[in-house]
Amino acid sequence: MISAEKWYEYQENYKRYGFDMKPRTQKKISEVNVKSGINAKDKALLVALVLILGIICIGMILTTSYCAKLQYNTNRVVKSNMEIQGEIENLNVQIKSAVSLETLEYKGINQLGMVYPFEEQYIVIDPNSVDGRAVANNVSVKK
Repeated sequence: MISAEKWYEYQENYKRYGFDMKPRTQKKISEVNVKSGINAKDKALLVALVLILGIICIGMILTTSYCAKLQYNTNRVVKSNMEIQGEIENLNVQIKSAVSLETLEYKGINQLGMVYPFEEQYIVIDPNSVDGRAVANNVSVKK
């Protein structure tokens, strides 16, 4: 005797095939050709997508390396700028110390042999008599 499930299956096959009465043979699972549902067009799209993503990743790597090189150059310029700024400050200090009154007095007396004038060597300029002409005309020597 046939079980009810098989009987129902036979009946469906007979209805489907009509007069030739050949039941459908069922394939085993190992014989069934399982299709993935990916055709050639989909594979081409996937390959193109992978290539585009690869190009984008390579571009990002190149951009990052270029930015790192620029940052390195910027840091190097900033460092040299700080060194030059320090040298400028040192030179400004040297200029201020060389122009100070004490330094000028010391060099004038010791290196050039200068001396302070005596009282009778002073020249007094009268500001009321200066009218734009030569100052030598308006000088009166104190005696």
